[in-house]
Amino acid sequence: KEPPSILVTREDSAAEGNRPVASTPVPGSPWCVVWTGDDRVFFFNPTMQLSVWEKPLDLKNRGDLNRIIEDPPHKRKLEAPTPDHSDGSQSEDGRGDRNLRTKRNRTEGHGSPGPEEAEGQDKGAGTPPPQILLPLEERVTHFRDMLLERGVSAFSTWEKELHKIVFDPRYLLLNSEERKQIFEQFVKTRIKEEYKEKKSKLLLAKEEFKKLLEESKVSPRTTFKEFAEKYGRDQRFRLVQKKKDQEHFFNQFILILKKRDKENRLRLRRMR
Repeated sequence: KEPPSILVTREDSAAEGNRPVASTPVPGSPWCVVWTGDDRVFFFNPTMQLSVWEKPLDLKNRGDLNRIIEDPPHKRKLEAPTPDHSDGSQSEDGRGDRNLRTKRNRTEGHGSPGPEEAEGQDKGAGTPPPQILLPLEERVTHFRDMLLERGVSAFSTWEKELHKIVFDPRYLLLNSEERKQIFEQFVKTRIKEEYKEKKSKLLLAKEEFKKLLEESKVSPRTTFKEFAEKYGRDQRFRLVQKKKDQEHFFNQFILILKKRDKENRLRLRRMR
């Protein structure tokens, strides 16, 4: 199931209890743990402006994450030891401590909530964490960068390339319809760019292959098999990835050698 999408926080619709009251960064990661007023916990990535209820994939194996969640900074003052009262108020304090522990257990996932608490949780279960929505243009830019960085092929389909991007946080910046629309635009643009890149790489590889042929001092009688056996491990030979291209460039070079050799023989005959 897909994590909740990014939503705009509205003062007139957001409940007071759903608002963040404290946060703590997770060391060595771009995520923060955030507590809301109703003792719930979600995860926020300030770089991507992304928040999710479920534990992010890169925090799954963090052993210190539970300790961070179990130590909310806004509860530390409330849990400080209180002086002992002998005037009969001890029972009220005891009830307060039990209520505090009950709230904490609900946050940590220990124990079963009471009927009223369960009802409150059911009402807020489908509510995504408060979040500021980035402008569409910025979200599209982040999504395009993700497609490029993840090596999405311009000659493939959305279904085949989905596994490369679905776990990236930037995947959630757009809804389902926007993702496919941007993907189609990206593919059309990348087809032209990849064609130019491949053509440029092939020209460069051809030049390096030609230098290798000149340095090898092959004769017009040399065959491609002989040349490949001798220079097949050379990096310049491997730059031309397709065998048919290697053989084509070799034959072109041999034709030039044969033409030069023929011209030289004619020149010698005229001199005689």
